[in-house]
Amino acid sequence: MAVLDIYCNATLIGTLSYWAQNGVFTYLPGTRAADAVSLRMPVRGDSYIWPRGIMPSFQMNLPEGFKKDLIHEQLGPKGDVSDMGLLTLTGANTIGRVRAVPHGAPPTTSRYNLDLATLLAVPSSRDNLLKLLNAGISEGVSGVMPKRFASVKEDSTVGKGEYILKTGPVDLPGLSINEYLCLEVARNTDLKVPETQLSADGQVLAIRRFDVRANGTRLGVEDFCALNGLEPTRKYHGSVEDLAKLCQRYVGVYNRNDSRRKLFLLLLVNYALRNADAHMKNFALTYTNGQDARLSPTYDIVTVTAYSRYRDNTPALPLKGKKVWCCGKALFEYGGERLSLSAAEMNAAIEQVVSAVQKVLPLVREYTECYPEFRDVGQRMLDIWTQGLEDIKPDARPRKGAPAPLRAQTGQSTTPTSVKRKADNPYIDPNGAFGHKSR
Repeated sequence: MAVLDIYCNATLIGTLSYWAQNGVFTYLPGTRAADAVSLRMPVRGDSYIWPRGIMPSFQMNLPEGFKKDLIHEQLGPKGDVSDMGLLTLTGANTIGRVRAVPHGAPPTTSRYNLDLATLLAVPSSRDNLLKLLNAGISEGVSGVMPKRFASVKEDSTVGKGEYILKTGPVDLPGLSINEYLCLEVARNTDLKVPETQLSADGQVLAIRRFDVRANGTRLGVEDFCALNGLEPTRKYHGSVEDLAKLCQRYVGVYNRNDSRRKLFLLLLVNYALRNADAHMKNFALTYTNGQDARLSPTYDIVTVTAYSRYRDNTPALPLKGKKVWCCGKALFEYGGERLSLSAAEMNAAIEQVVSAVQKVLPLVREYTECYPEFRDVGQRMLDIWTQGLEDIKPDARPRKGAPAPLRAQTGQSTTPTSVKRKADNPYIDPNGAFGHKSR
């Protein structure tokens, strides 16, 4: 029977075992309520049992896709890539304050120090990052794209900065630029967005971790997939309504109004930018205890539909049982009924998104001129954003045509770029660029 010690930051709080195909977690006597392993699992005397696996909160940061394949390759055919095996390998060095280590082992966290400025400045930054990934298989970070942690010496007063480095596949050109620009749109609203840096060649995105505090301790982080009791492979099984329900249930009472407003604003950004991959794992809460939980800073926003073979994909989560982009009326009804927002608050949120897109237009133009591989993608992003801004308005109606494109404001050609036929939905294909490998 495999047994792992579970820590909240540096405090041992319990044990996780895997017995008879069930995950069993038991708190140690005397564990503080504030040190709960999950908002779904408050401190109690009885053990928690999860049938046929380990609890979603422990699965949340397990490697997926590229990283999981790399681990399997390095460990060989006899390597344990079960959920418990992956947690044993990566649980000491992961996102959030919960750490898992083999029973009796110290909870040491390995850190990889590098010169971030040099990595982002040199050509072929993507190739360099992929080489670094081979040395980082013991890191627990979810997502199907290549990622790794980095501890960066900043200056004598600030100390180390903790970052996530990520890149995209070669068949999705400019994906890092795409995400950088989308996050800049979010940053120009009231949403909190971590510091981001783009490599000089546009291939790698560095994002400062929001779970690491100045004193080195970690915040609790739980995505809405885990909070909904779903394994990561079921991240598309929730709904936009579930997001509101989970906020109501788990957000601290003093943070609820702010978190509801920001959730609505985040939904507007995702719909306006056509982020077709806004699944349950791309929404999260942060906390130090169950009383101060709030919506996390924004992450993982990409205009996926700017890529030709994904151009017809619909939203990842249904709203009122439907997955459609033209949903302004439904969003306003949702904001009022589910989030208790006023019409004035929702109109102000739309104005923020429109204004934020306008502020980022010069940067889009700059990057389409600077990076040839991003030019077509960037132009399609502008066309998509144009329609997206129309479709989030409360009086929006489905239409075949589109209003005057944003790219005309940047001085670029308004001739539609060529597109390929629709491909199979990549989100339900476990081998697709945005799919997951079954565990």
